[in-house]
Amino acid sequence: MEPSVDQDQPVRIGLALGGGAVRGAAHIGVLDVLVKAGFAPAVVTGCSAGALVGALYAGGLSAADITSMAGGLQWKRLVRPSITGRALFETARLGAYLNDALDGRDFAALDLPFAAVACELTTARRVVMSDGPVASAVLASSAIPGVFPPVERDGMLLVDGSLVDMVPAGLARSLGADIVVAVDVSGPLPRRRPKTMVQVMVAASTLQSGVAEQLARDADLVLTPDVDAYAFWELSRMTEFGLAGQAAAEDALPLVQALVEVAEARRSWEHRSRAADLRG
Repeated sequence: MEPSVDQDQPVRIGLALGGGAVRGAAHIGVLDVLVKAGFAPAVVTGCSAGALVGALYAGGLSAADITSMAGGLQWKRLVRPSITGRALFETARLGAYLNDALDGRDFAALDLPFAAVACELTTARRVVMSDGPVASAVLASSAIPGVFPPVERDGMLLVDGSLVDMVPAGLARSLGADIVVAVDVSGPLPRRRPKTMVQVMVAASTLQSGVAEQLARDADLVLTPDVDAYAFWELSRMTEFGLAGQAAAEDALPLVQALVEVAEARRSWEHRSRAADLRG
């Protein structure tokens, strides 16, 4: 006999946060609005920059905490020029910084279900990371080839998940979300053309085809914050990206409310149907 539907359990909102380098600051604005409106995500998935924001939120940090943390970042202290030849920068210090921010936690110790996506370098296979150390998973999901080195994890060589799953909306549903809100900050290439090798590599990491079509299948609602005015690498624009995320989420609140109401109505109908079947 299948278990009965629990009508008292709140509708579980899943938030899928996509890759987009510094544009990922828009995810913080989305989180801030959803939480304050009473739609705190119960499940989070992320890729690249989305994995970073998602891990911190799943680890108990508020949107304000993440904003404060991001504002204090000094990249010259967290990444150093590489001497191995595998990438332009080494990320050992960044990994230690993330591990400290997350109190060294594994996925099982996070406050809510979270998973990140990476790409296995030798096979181009999509890899879902949902156990083990969280910090190394975030590094792997964010390891833009050529910019940051691949991450060795669970016997695999992993790089930026944007290569295989820009916005992991389907993964959020598989983790138990009743409705899935996806946030896509990849957008088109910035109006300001990349000029350096790093800028070219960062921009190229977001060029995955078929993202809109996949999200149409996997997500109930797709937010696309207006981040096109600024480039993926512009750290000085983090405030603008955050505000763009807030604006997109505020515009979508009526739709989120409607999705929650539909999910609640469906649950009530399933409960009545199941009760009728048991009586029969």
